[in-house]
Amino acid sequence: MREGTTDKNSLEIDWGLVKKLTLWSYEDLLGKLLNVLAYTFVQEHYNHTMEGAQVYAGKIRAGYLQNQGDTTVYIDRISSSFEELEKLGIGTYSDLVHQIATREKCVAFIQRYDFDFEALNFEALIQVLNYLLRWVLPFKTPLREFIDANNELEIGYLNALKVQKIASNLDLLELGRTKAGRVQLESSTKIPADDLIALVHKADISRLAYVRGKTVRHLCGGGYDTLERIANVDLAEMETRMDAYYRKLGKSIADYKAVIPLAWMVGGAKILPQVVIA
Repeated sequence: MREGTTDKNSLEIDWGLVKKLTLWSYEDLLGKLLNVLAYTFVQEHYNHTMEGAQVYAGKIRAGYLQNQGDTTVYIDRISSSFEELEKLGIGTYSDLVHQIATREKCVAFIQRYDFDFEALNFEALIQVLNYLLRWVLPFKTPLREFIDANNELEIGYLNALKVQKIASNLDLLELGRTKAGRVQLESSTKIPADDLIALVHKADISRLAYVRGKTVRHLCGGGYDTLERIANVDLAEMETRMDAYYRKLGKSIADYKAVIPLAWMVGGAKILPQVVIA
């Protein structure tokens, strides 16, 4: 048997494949998914049924990808896997992840459902999990990525939030997405309301797939400081404004667009569920 494989009742699984496909071990991948799915707002807005997952895959295809490019084939394959999971009676993302939360549970899951059809096998299952973490669910990111490390006031805000055990974008959204939650945070952290909501909006923007702190800071610097503004922007106008912003920094928008195209982010912003309530 190859190193890193499991052979149980003639079922051999190459666990090393997980890291090749996702960059994480199986345990780390499932741990990240379970952590994100534990947030109340994620359960409310993201925990699709398998039927809903197929619909949302179509939205990702049309929104982020504008139904163009090679990645659409990948999204279509993922959607087919959700269709097979639906046939097996799997309920939601959370149901799936909890059923395969450990290697032992994963082996039992595969044996129970006898994965012998083309649309779903161990590799396809891992691709589904990777897709959930990278494309569907908001990616957990430290709050320090959203502040100016040279700004003492913002550093103070970060430290005040840490005292309240708020250290990530998802922690902040969990409480700060509602008016009542923000009032509570204003009282406990002494962060002014305008500055707090600005930070909440940065966390909200980071729900976009593959968008992290540096990209969020640049978007805000260019005047696109809420997810709603990004979703409703005229793309040509956005490119003009972001180009002017980057020129002030002595950079080129071409470098920025090469990392994450503006059209990608605008399309993604249009399909994300509304989480922050004014």
